[in-house]
Amino acid sequence: MSGAPIPTPIPRLSRGEFIALMGMIFATVAFSIDAMLPALPDIAAVLTPDDPNLAQLVLTSFVLGLGIGTLFTGPLSDSFGRKPVMMAGAALYVIGAVLAWVAPSLELLLAARVLQGLGAAGPRVVATAIIRDLYSGRAMAQIISFAMLIFTIFPAVAPMIGAAIIWGFGWRAIFLAFLVFSAVSVGWLLIRQPETLPGRLRRPFRRADLWAAFSQTLRLRQMQLSILVQTLIFGTLFGTISSIQPIFDVAFERAGSFPFGSR
Repeated sequence: MSGAPIPTPIPRLSRGEFIALMGMIFATVAFSIDAMLPALPDIAAVLTPDDPNLAQLVLTSFVLGLGIGTLFTGPLSDSFGRKPVMMAGAALYVIGAVLAWVAPSLELLLAARVLQGLGAAGPRVVATAIIRDLYSGRAMAQIISFAMLIFTIFPAVAPMIGAAIIWGFGWRAIFLAFLVFSAVSVGWLLIRQPETLPGRLRRPFRRADLWAAFSQTLRLRQMQLSILVQTLIFGTLFGTISSIQPIFDVAFERAGSFPFGSR
């Protein structure tokens, strides 16, 4: 009797390994931002001694790239598959890290950080899509919650990691640490996790369709309010993150204790 072929279930990792993998991928963004905080005084001294506050742009430039990349990463992964887009994003992230490592000026460093942000959007967005491909309902919510817990905790330890790297190898070595972190997380996924979006479920990437969906979304009152509220929240958050190290340094003269908290 003929008929449509029965879809083959996508193999899953064990729950613990999958949560650890997704949490590590989510943590890429937190590591890329918070590990840089202890390096701000050194960056200012080397690249912008006349205006130390410009060193804070090393953080916001990454966020700018991340925001731009987030707009396109999801639709691209729906068209080309999760793993290819994940690999492309990781490649941009690594190239940005290498360029930042060798950047002779602040302007080139900021451009490299924007490129890093664009690349980081790939793993960050695609990781959520992979979870949705494999799980639904309560199970999906639980896995995202555990992965986000790792993402939430990581900013507490990232400054200490950054400080240790600076102490041992100098501030530029932080960018090499980003390279290693990305290679481990994405390599882990490539080796252990099969593609979760089969070819038969992929959709063509059409700019007209993307723009139509984008326009329709922006016309929704609930979405407009959500964007406004989240813009205010994240503006406050990243404004605080960008200025917290200089506050410890200049206002309280406790730059040395910054990576370890307020004690």
